[in-house]
Amino acid sequence: MKRVLQILLFFVFGVHGIVHAQSKIIAGKISDVKDQVKLSDATVMLLTAKDSILTGFTRSDENGLFSLSKPDTGSYLLIVSYPKYGDYYTEISKDRDYSKLAVGLTKTATLLEEVIVTGRIPITIKGDTTEYDAGSFKVEKNAKVEDLLKVLPGITVDASGKITAQGKTVKKVLVDGEEFFGDDPTLVTRNIRSDMVDKVQVYEKKSEQAERTGVDDGQREQTINVKLKDGAKNGMFGKALLGGGTSDYYMGQLMLNKFKGSQKISVYGLFGNNGTTSMNWQDAQKYGGDSGVSYGDDGSMSWSNFTDPFSGQGVIGIPRAINSGVNFSDKFNKDKHNVNINYKYGRLSSDGDDETISTGLINNKSTKSVDTENDQHRANLKYDLNFDSLNTLTIRGGASRKNLWSDNKREAYQFTQNMDTTVAENTRETIKNTVNELNFSTYFTHKFKKKGRSFTFDGQFKRSEMIGDGHLSSTVENYAQKDSAGHRQIDRTDQRKERNNKNDVLGASVSYTEPLSKVWNLVVGTGIESSNNSSRVESFNKGADGKYDDLDSRFSNNYDFDRRSSRYKLAIVHTTDKFKFTVANNFNNDKLKQYNYYSQEGLSRVYFTYNPNVSAGYSFTKTKGLWMNYTGKNQLPSMSQIQPILDNSDQINRYLGNENLKPSFRNSLNINYNSFRILTGSYVYVGGNITLDKNPITQNIDTVKGLNIYTWNNVKGKTNTSVNIWSGYHFKLSKKLGLSNSPQFYLNMSDNYNLFNQQLNKVNTTNFNFTYNFKRDTKTGLNFDLNFSPQYRLMKSSLERNTNSNGFVFGSNGSVEYFINKTFKVYTNYSYTYEAATKAFDEKFEQFLLHPGVSKKFLKNESLMLDFMINDVLNQNKGFSRSASTSIFTQRRYDTIRRYYMLKLSWDFTKMFL
Repeated sequence: MKRVLQILLFFVFGVHGIVHAQSKIIAGKISDVKDQVKLSDATVMLLTAKDSILTGFTRSDENGLFSLSKPDTGSYLLIVSYPKYGDYYTEISKDRDYSKLAVGLTKTATLLEEVIVTGRIPITIKGDTTEYDAGSFKVEKNAKVEDLLKVLPGITVDASGKITAQGKTVKKVLVDGEEFFGDDPTLVTRNIRSDMVDKVQVYEKKSEQAERTGVDDGQREQTINVKLKDGAKNGMFGKALLGGGTSDYYMGQLMLNKFKGSQKISVYGLFGNNGTTSMNWQDAQKYGGDSGVSYGDDGSMSWSNFTDPFSGQGVIGIPRAINSGVNFSDKFNKDKHNVNINYKYGRLSSDGDDETISTGLINNKSTKSVDTENDQHRANLKYDLNFDSLNTLTIRGGASRKNLWSDNKREAYQFTQNMDTTVAENTRETIKNTVNELNFSTYFTHKFKKKGRSFTFDGQFKRSEMIGDGHLSSTVENYAQKDSAGHRQIDRTDQRKERNNKNDVLGASVSYTEPLSKVWNLVVGTGIESSNNSSRVESFNKGADGKYDDLDSRFSNNYDFDRRSSRYKLAIVHTTDKFKFTVANNFNNDKLKQYNYYSQEGLSRVYFTYNPNVSAGYSFTKTKGLWMNYTGKNQLPSMSQIQPILDNSDQINRYLGNENLKPSFRNSLNINYNSFRILTGSYVYVGGNITLDKNPITQNIDTVKGLNIYTWNNVKGKTNTSVNIWSGYHFKLSKKLGLSNSPQFYLNMSDNYNLFNQQLNKVNTTNFNFTYNFKRDTKTGLNFDLNFSPQYRLMKSSLERNTNSNGFVFGSNGSVEYFINKTFKVYTNYSYTYEAATKAFDEKFEQFLLHPGVSKKFLKNESLMLDFMINDVLNQNKGFSRSASTSIFTQRRYDTIRRYYMLKLSWDFTKMFL
């Protein structure tokens, strides 16, 4: 804590001195030159006279007054503009006083002659699109698009590459309106150089169906489109990097791009063992990794614990990773045909040790040694065919193969509440799985001559198959059970495993849109879907002849789980420039059928469910809006909840299915408000969410003879509740000094039910989180980006009143850099974590990771850079995490990357074609 306080005090007092050193201003009053009417909200911009780079901007207040900081040196141009008035401009020199300007504007209707103003306009608003002129914003030489986005007002980029524009997370980054590497944001922002960019456009992209049919369905994705300069569309550029360090650490990168008109060819390769081949969850899904994201029937997304399979982050031990790909896209025959193809390959291997401790309702400890390999291929295709202006067809396809191997050794112990050992387990398991996935979809749209009337067809096929085998050897010593001689019961397992799981999904849907008026549209649709799941797991004990051919039916099963769904939709959509409103009625008829080939038993069920959806949005202005969405959805039990595969690889914890599960019903309400001021770059967002699960499907626990038996059940008559509230405000503290900050607040409260030993357990959790971001980004002198996040967590259980994880948590991370000159800088990145001692874990945790470095650019075009850095200079990285769920508190410690020194050499290259 002392280290962080010292850093914070240094910047607070340092910036205080800098701010107070500035006193010169440009100020005045703006009015109509003829009628002397005060003009409020007039645009005032200060540009450098040499290259028209924007250095300051503001708007006039209700009295027509404005004020800007005046730079100490250099010549500048002041531009004042107002709708339906001619622009005013004047030169600003360093020696004159501009604190009492009187700016008179003349209406364009009364101007005697046309006035042409030379120079760039940094920001323009065209309808619902905000457009930035890239050349008006200053970045380092050879900077990437990501660096350009960081200096654009209203856009922020975090360390992982996540982009927020006007308070909303950017889901798509396009290049000249087209997808690039499967629409992966980071491969655009970290691959393309900023000096190749002409314009950056920010807008809310409509859904594919809305763009084709002309009927706005209210679905939006915050999108950035990077428009390249004409001269940049005919050349080759890229980057090469190689780094080597102590303790055998290494890394390398190669990115190569060739653009020629509409044709784009890109190749990249990343490798290393220091956790630098990172992808976010969107990248991982596109690259064939397990993104931890699942999609609902309504297009909703839910997240599980995601670990990027090629980043090395969260991996036990030292990761050795390769991440590569190639992308080709082109348009033919006057853009009638559009093809986008990409292939990606990744490999990750690691080994290390892990220790996990759980306390609360369950008390156990396990240590394991892990050795893993993950090898993945994935290919994707997108083809657009525009027959004519009324008929379009899109075909998408993809295939992937994953080869997964692991060798895990584990020791585990189960304890009573008094910490007496009840069960001890020693296990070694090797697993080798191959996962093949295939998907294909087609989307056809026909527009009728009447505006708004359209017909669409959507068809899809998906297949996922896992084939694998392995070996399990374990010894379980049960202290609670005795054999005939009175000794502890010991069970030994020596088995060969075979697995074959398969899932096929085939579906089709049609919809018809009929315009009822200019603002009202009726949408009707129907669809069918067939899902066929089969699972076979066979465990073979060693026979008398030494062969593994004796089937253990207890830990083997072979069953099918099929689902047939018919869906019907009736929706009415109201759309104006200000107000959007949609009411959708969704009816699902689901037939579930399962059959167990070992027991020769089957079970069938039919569910007819109503799933309503209401959404509405009101735009007060182009940059201020309120949005609301309500969804009611029946949550059907999944295959794993009804008939999970019995697994004896962890015999302390055993899982049972429940064929009698009933659907639960979830009500979810979301409200969001956003307000963005384009010229000041400030925005405010406030939002909330409440979710109610009636008769929830929960995982319940019974302890039987020292073992934990997990079973899914409906908690009848109860409702799980979750409430989330968030808000934030981003604004600049000083335009001239490049100072900005962003306070943010988050509150989560939840009540959840489950059963423990047949007793009802109610768990109340509350999390208070405040985050403050303080930033200076000028690419001269001192720059920093600091985050401070104090948090307080509460968890209360009706059955476990004496143990909780209530306590204070503090986190801070960021970067500091100082430019000695434009080619030489020193920098450091850091992260600090503090978790107070709790009743569950009586030891506090504190960790301060510091990663300093120095970099120097060479050559006339600054394309060659030498970088020396130290990872974890204090050697404190412990590999640590704490979590809590249903009154079970878990703490992990694992091997991870620690201190090393590394020297990196990188080269940015460009070659333009004649």
